[in-house]
Amino acid sequence: MNEIIDDLYKTRNISLLKDIFNEKKRLKISCFLNPEFAEKLFKYALTEKKWKLATGIDKNKYEKDVNKTNDKINSLQIKNVEKAFGNNQFSYIFYRSFSGENMGFIEFTLRKVFNSPEFISVLNDITDLKLTRLTTLFLSKYKSGCFLSPHSDKGNGRLAFVLNLSMGWKPQYGGNLHFLSDDRIEIIETIVPEYNSFYIFYVPEENGIPHYVSHVAQGVRLSRFAITGWFN
Repeated sequence: MNEIIDDLYKTRNISLLKDIFNEKKRLKISCFLNPEFAEKLFKYALTEKKWKLATGIDKNKYEKDVNKTNDKINSLQIKNVEKAFGNNQFSYIFYRSFSGENMGFIEFTLRKVFNSPEFISVLNDITDLKLTRLTTLFLSKYKSGCFLSPHSDKGNGRLAFVLNLSMGWKPQYGGNLHFLSDDRIEIIETIVPEYNSFYIFYVPEENGIPHYVSHVAQGVRLSRFAITGWFN
């Protein structure tokens, strides 16, 4: 584990991290991965070719491989989702990789580390959530026009995480993580995807926590990459 992730007990004040998390039930840890591995992961995301278009409208999910065969149907699906967003329906458009099958070295390593007893123990020392396992992990890419409308993560896990890999990203590009008030009227906190930062937040079992990822602005040539998932 130490070859990939800095030894949190030696380089961080766990007690301070715990105090911050207990106050807001959210926490950002900057410079999270070993710099060399973070760069490898970023370059992997840049060169990854096995993307699936991931979209949804309400409870209807749609995933298709990104290739010439699916270009037409994928484009039509994107238009339908954009229309649904305009009609205030839950909707999303982004690209995802890492299926948990036929894993390459990068995906295998990440899953092994994140699901290790040592790493989960660190998370429990910070959160006191009595986590036991990683439930979901995937690589996401948000290009211009991609978004994830307000939702709560209810039922996905007790602790959500985002490992940001967006080198050179700026707030004005969009793709920011926004937390909302319970009535979903006000933005109470905005998280800009800082490169190599690990962001965790508690997901209450009863109602979840309202949040969304804003649209990546038109004309932005960079992509917002992140490793996302949940622990339970």
